[in-house]
Amino acid sequence: MNTQLIPVLLYHAVTENPGNLIAPFTVTPQVFEQHLGALREERYKCVTFSELLDSLAAHTISSRTAVITFDDGYKDFADNALPVLQAHDYPSTLYLTTGFLAGGKLHHKESGPSDLMLDWAQLPELVASGTEIGAHSHSHPQLDTLTAAQLHRETHLPKELLENVLGVRVRSFAYPHGYNGPRVQRFIKNAGYDSAAGVRNAFTHSSDDRFNVARLMLQSHHSLETFRNWLRGLEAPPATRGEAMRTKLWRDYRRGKAIVRRQPGSDYQ
Repeated sequence: MNTQLIPVLLYHAVTENPGNLIAPFTVTPQVFEQHLGALREERYKCVTFSELLDSLAAHTISSRTAVITFDDGYKDFADNALPVLQAHDYPSTLYLTTGFLAGGKLHHKESGPSDLMLDWAQLPELVASGTEIGAHSHSHPQLDTLTAAQLHRETHLPKELLENVLGVRVRSFAYPHGYNGPRVQRFIKNAGYDSAAGVRNAFTHSSDDRFNVARLMLQSHHSLETFRNWLRGLEAPPATRGEAMRTKLWRDYRRGKAIVRRQPGSDYQ
C-alpha cells in the first residue's frame, strides 16, 4: 500500500512590504491567493494541525488532506491571510512567539523583528474564526542551544500565557528555526503539548514523528509550479524518522558556540 504524502505548508508573512529579516520567507497576498486556489483545484481538504494528528492517530485521515500553518504571529496574518482563508473556507494553525506580540502590559516584549506583530487583543477573534493557536516559544531562540532553565521557560511560558488569554488548551508547538532534538522534545512533552511541528522540507505521513512533524516551508523564490508539484507529491521527499549525523553535528556546533558566547543562538540576540 502506498503511503499517503501530506503537505503541511509553512508560511511566515503574507505581505508586499516585509522587513529585511523576514523578506526571504514572505509571499505576497496575490501569491497566497494563487496557492489557495491551487489547493481548491487539486481538491484538497484543509484541516488544522491538531486535527491532522488526531485523524492520523485514529486512522481516519481523508485522501488529499493538507494543513496550512503560520509561524511567528505577524499582523499581516489577520490583515491579508485570514480573509483569503475564510473566502476559501480553509482553517489554519497559527504558531505564536508570545514575547513578540503587541499589547498586553503584563507581558515582557522580547527583541524581535521590525515588522508589525499581532496584538494579544486580537487572539480571541482569531480563535472564534476557527484558527488553531499553537505556541512558537517566547523569544524565538534556537531551543537546542539553551540551558534547562531557559528551555523550560521557552516551552512552558507561552503555553501558560496563551491559555490564560484564550481560555482554550494549546495543544501544539512549533520549533523556532525547526531546531529540536530528543532533549528539546522531552521538554515539549513535559509541558503538556500533544504534538510539535518541525520544518524538514518534506511531506509528513502516518509514520512521521508527531513531535517533529515535517513541513514544507514557503519562501519568496518558490514558483507556483513548485507549489503545485508539492500538492502532487513531487519535488520533496517523504519524511524519515531519526536524525542524520550532520544534524547532530550542526547542533553540537551551535550549542558549543552558545556556551562560549554565554548567549543562546537567535536571529534577534
